[in-house]
Amino acid sequence: MKNQLLLPIALFTFAACHESKIPEEKIETAAAPPQPTVSAAGAEKISHPCAILYSPDSAQLAKLKKENGEEAFFTIADDNSNYMADARIFLEGKGVKIMEPTGGKMHFQSKTGNAATIDLSDPKYNWEAWIYDGNKLSKIDLTDIENEYKKYMK
Repeated sequence: MKNQLLLPIALFTFAACHESKIPEEKIETAAAPPQPTVSAAGAEKISHPCAILYSPDSAQLAKLKKENGEEAFFTIADDNSNYMADARIFLEGKGVKIMEPTGGKMHFQSKTGNAATIDLSDPKYNWEAWIYDGNKLSKIDLTDIENEYKKYMK
């Protein structure tokens, strides 16, 4: 008699432990518009005021990690990410168009004939920021974005 009761009890135990998945409901949210990216293939001439925020690619990150050591690298990366985020928030608040290139060359051409080019393939660039006021390209210090903005975007 005991054996006959053990089978139903074991089945109930296994059934109780089994977790069925509830189908996930997809909820659509309004996403932020994608940031324009510029790469070697999109080597257009930029003539409007904007800010350029550049972060290193995976190969550059691996090189920086090797050069600085793992612990120092993560500190550097965290600091730069925070400065980039703060700069982005500040510049967006000022209505500045932000470009986040993925590499290649960027060409700037003013209406007065001034020209500038940035070659982001150069290994000297890692976390960098520039402001283009429509006439002149200026490298800026991300740690002091408010004063840099005042200095170059008159």
